[in-house]
Amino acid sequence: MRYWLILLAVLLGFGAAAGLRLHEFNQFAPLEPVALARCEPVTGIAGPEDIEVDEAGSRAFISSLDRRGDGDKTTVRGAIHVFDVDDPLSAAGWRDRTGGVPEAFRPYGLSYYEAGDTRRLFVVNEAAKAVELYEVAANGDLEHLETFRERRLTSPNNVVAVGPRQFYVTNDVRPGRNAPVADLHFLMNIGSGEIFYVDGDVWRVAAEGLRFANGLALSADGLTLYAAETAANALKVFDRNPESSALTLANTILLGASPDNINIDAAGAIWVGALPKPLAVPRLARDAAATAPSEVLRVTPDGAAHTVYRNDGGEQSAVTVAARVKNKLLIGALYEEKFLYCELPRASR
Repeated sequence: MRYWLILLAVLLGFGAAAGLRLHEFNQFAPLEPVALARCEPVTGIAGPEDIEVDEAGSRAFISSLDRRGDGDKTTVRGAIHVFDVDDPLSAAGWRDRTGGVPEAFRPYGLSYYEAGDTRRLFVVNEAAKAVELYEVAANGDLEHLETFRERRLTSPNNVVAVGPRQFYVTNDVRPGRNAPVADLHFLMNIGSGEIFYVDGDVWRVAAEGLRFANGLALSADGLTLYAAETAANALKVFDRNPESSALTLANTILLGASPDNINIDAAGAIWVGALPKPLAVPRLARDAAATAPSEVLRVTPDGAAHTVYRNDGGEQSAVTVAARVKNKLLIGALYEEKFLYCELPRASR
């Protein structure tokens, strides 16, 4: 009799934990839509998962991969596009800028770095479990310089540059996001995510214990690093020592949705592409007709977050990134064949 009571208690405990996680992921909650005025779809770029802004150049670098067409993760090569905000119909925006290097290329997160005459783009490459470094020409073309890889980088997701060969990169779950136990780490809120700091050939763990470490962004003064903690519906805020590049956790900002990529605009606001119902996303890989809700949040430097866009997925499914350029907002997604080009309301600028 005692055995059955123990088994019942265990099952009830698991059920309660599962119910709590479903509640945290808004699985059964109604979502109230929030619209942006004058959103135009820009079609022809597959899977625009991340968007990185070059504010001075009025352009955006876009990470692209046809994830549905690349079912075995080996046959389809990704691309980096450059979108001209001042000339959105320019044909050059649909051309891959990498020159085909490297050959195996599945891009995720991006980071643009500019200092003096140095212009570089750092790109997470899932195919090699590495970070690729490119020199950026004046016209946006990319010349491959080197590849950074390390055995501990099992599941790279996003990157933010702090120097010409210096950067932080997230390892979302230590076993790797395609490992059989990766879903368990996400669902059970296991903190196996890490942030590595890389200085040329030297790698070190800058932060650990994150619950699916995702997007990264750095404040303009270089003193604050923001990291998306997807499974915790939160942004981690770290104080950064510019001399040692050491990180110290300063704050956690709860969002109410699962953040993916993050960007900081010229005014210091943080733009978050988020998934209000992340458990709806996996079926998108199998079903082209399926949709998943999307959300974009604007977080002020003092930690106040508010939603500027929310949709059931009919307009843009499973948003992963929002990036502001001037008075425009570019909204990308993991499985879409388009990104949104939206006019920002004055209150959100």
